[in-house]
Amino acid sequence: MVSLQYKGRIHRGKFTARSLRYILSDQAARLFPALQRRWLLPVEPVPIGDVASGDIALPSVRVEAPLPDVHRTLGLVPPSPLQLTDHIYTLDDVIVTGWAGAMIKDGLLLTVRPRHNWVSGLRARPHRMRALSAERPWFNLMTPVPARGHIFHWLCNYILPLLAYLESGRAAEKPGLLVNATPSPFQDRTLAYLKERYGIGVVEALGPADAATVPRLLADVPVPHNPRGLQSPLALALLDDLGRFVAGGSQRPDDPKRLYISRNDARLRRVLNEEQLLPILQAFGFERLVLGKLPIERQVALFRNAEAIVAPHGAGLAHIAWAKPGTKVREFFPDLDAHGRRVKNASYDFWLMSQLVGHDYAVCLAGPVENRRDGFRIRETLLSDILASAAAEPFSEAVEAAPS
Repeated sequence: MVSLQYKGRIHRGKFTARSLRYILSDQAARLFPALQRRWLLPVEPVPIGDVASGDIALPSVRVEAPLPDVHRTLGLVPPSPLQLTDHIYTLDDVIVTGWAGAMIKDGLLLTVRPRHNWVSGLRARPHRMRALSAERPWFNLMTPVPARGHIFHWLCNYILPLLAYLESGRAAEKPGLLVNATPSPFQDRTLAYLKERYGIGVVEALGPADAATVPRLLADVPVPHNPRGLQSPLALALLDDLGRFVAGGSQRPDDPKRLYISRNDARLRRVLNEEQLLPILQAFGFERLVLGKLPIERQVALFRNAEAIVAPHGAGLAHIAWAKPGTKVREFFPDLDAHGRRVKNASYDFWLMSQLVGHDYAVCLAGPVENRRDGFRIRETLLSDILASAAAEPFSEAVEAAPS
């Protein structure tokens, strides 16, 4: 059991090696304040809005469509109304740490939601300190290290809110960017886009053991915190331009138009009988892709060219952001296991993204979860029905209700 003192600080109350390390570090920092200062490990929080000196509110689009029944079966319940507001806060004289972009003011952790996950944002370690220039504000694009290469989180949590802010006409000055020291290829390409489109070339990189004092910091906080797929129309209007830039000249005349995205290089939600399904995929003209084996430019180019995309739920579907309106998107989830337990990390973000971009979207439950990593199988008849719907015109609404 996690003590009441930490109940709201540990994601879903999971007692893991990471949470135990945080608890022990926190207790040491409370006993020895010198360690707290040396480690930059706050022991008390303050809501970020309470200390901000400025707030620019950028509302997202509002989605009226009902959530598909499959998502509700998996225990996913959207907020009502389905809309959020990105708040771009201005913060004066704060410290930002290099592990996860944690923001600290006057020794207090600036929390962005009521149940802030302290475990993922803080590391007890000495930091190499540096001071940033006061000539410009700095936009906080620091991501938690484990999520650095995650396309959906980088796009929706960081880049699109920044684009909305820059397009809003309310950015008084061109900001510098505060980023992780070892960016992913997708981060590199999006930073290059910001430089080309907006002339933002001042970038400060922080390593995991670095920290910086920042005279003026800009930080995005969505309210409510989820679903993160919701974005401002100002940012959504730039998706095609951003996708064209990231893809560069990597699109080819013979690129496949029907894509099946494999997760058999991933830890979670592998399709256990995928090899047996290959003849069916080929019969319907679908090409299997393992995205992790492709450069980011090719990944984006393939989705920009696609007419139909079929995939189990996973981060690779974030690329539907680049697909043309009207693209057919078919998403599989494993069904609940024998004990009725929900799928790990399930979300309705890709349904939501399809609503925003204008895709022809359907979702279905495949076979039940068969192992601890949510591995599952897809029946051949079910896959044939889904592929037929993705290849056909017009789309049949009966797919969503297909039996598992």
